[in-house]
Amino acid sequence: MPPATLDEARARARARFKDRLVSGEKIGECGCSEDDAVIGQRDDSPAECVVGVRFRDSGRIYYFHSAQEEPEVGDWVVVATARGEEAGRVVIAPHQVRRSILQGELGRIRRVMSGDDVARMEAVRRGAPDAIRTFGERSRARRLGIKPISADYSFDGSAIHLSYSVPDREGTPDSGMLRDLAQELARTLGCRIELRQVGPRDEARLLGGLGRCGRTLCCSSWLPVFPEISMSMAKNQDLPLNPSKVSGVCGRLLCCLSYENDQYRQMKAVMPRLGQTIETPGGLGLVVSMHLLRELVTVRMEDDNSEVTFRSDELGMGASRAQASAHPIAQPLSVPLATISEQAALEIIVPPASQSPEASTAKRRRRRRSGRRGAS
Repeated sequence: MPPATLDEARARARARFKDRLVSGEKIGECGCSEDDAVIGQRDDSPAECVVGVRFRDSGRIYYFHSAQEEPEVGDWVVVATARGEEAGRVVIAPHQVRRSILQGELGRIRRVMSGDDVARMEAVRRGAPDAIRTFGERSRARRLGIKPISADYSFDGSAIHLSYSVPDREGTPDSGMLRDLAQELARTLGCRIELRQVGPRDEARLLGGLGRCGRTLCCSSWLPVFPEISMSMAKNQDLPLNPSKVSGVCGRLLCCLSYENDQYRQMKAVMPRLGQTIETPGGLGLVVSMHLLRELVTVRMEDDNSEVTFRSDELGMGASRAQASAHPIAQPLSVPLATISEQAALEIIVPPASQSPEASTAKRRRRRRSGRRGAS
C-alpha cells in the first residue's frame, strides 16, 4: 500500500535503512563489511568514532563524537553546538573515519534522549504556529515590513528561533527596532528569542511547496546544500534563456539545472554542433537537431534534402564518447565527510575529418554574424 503522506514515506524509508544496518547488510560503498572499517585514506592520522546527526529533515549532516553508549539510527540525541544544546536525530550510525578528512573541531553527544524527552519536545514544538501568529501580529503593529517565515523551538522550550524575510529591501528595519520587537516577544512567549533574516532560497526551503515538475521542492524534501547554479547551465541544456522560464518558486534559478549539467557537457564535447557539415553513412549532411541524452543526431542530407536521424555510434563517435566517459569533465568524487571543489575542464571541439579547422572556424564565424543580423 503506498504511503498516504510524505512524512509516512520518509518514516518507511528510515525504517528500511535501519533494518538494513541492523542486519549487517552493506550499504553502498561504505566499507562496513570490510576488515578495515576506517573510512579515509591510509595515513598517520588517528581514527575517530563519529555519528552523523541531522537537525531537520532536509538539512545538512553534522558529525559528532559518539557517546559511551552508542546511539542507533533514528535516536534523538542532545549535542553541543555554537547556539547551545540542541536536539538532533541520528541518521548515520557510529563508524570510524580518519581525522584528516574531518573539518574543524568535533562536538560531543551529551546524551541520548529518552521517550519522555522526545514527547516533551514534540509538545513544545506544537506551539510553533501560535508563536508565528504572535510574531506576525507584533511586527505588523510596529509596521516593520517583515514577513514571518517559521518558528523553531529548542528541545526544552527555553529558546525559540524566529525566521523572517524582508520583501522590500529598501525598507529593512534597523537593529534597534528588531531588538525592541525581540524583547516584547520574549515577555509574551516567556522564552529567549532569536530573530534571523533569511533569503529567498531559505524562505522556500522553510515554507515548502511544489515545483514546476509537480513534485515537492528539492530544498524542502531532500537537498541538504544549495548547489552553485548559473545561466550557462541552462544554455548547455538548450533551455530557454528567459529567467522566468528557468526559475523556481523562490525566484532564483532552478537547483535541478545542476543535476544533469555534467552529462550535457560531456556529450557536447564529443557530439557535433548545430549547423555543422558531417560525414554520415548516407553521405554528407548538415546537422539540424540533436538529442544529447539519447545520443541522436538529425542530419539534412545534401543529396535529396531529406532529414535522417542517426545514432552517435553510426557517425563514428562511439570511441570518442567512451574516451570522454573514461575521463569525465566534471565527475563528482565520493569522499565521506569532506567537501571537494570540482575543477571544470576545457571543452574541446574536434572538427570532422572532411573539414579543415580553418574552414570550421570560418563557418562558425559566418553563422554567428548571420544570427546577429537576424536578431536585430
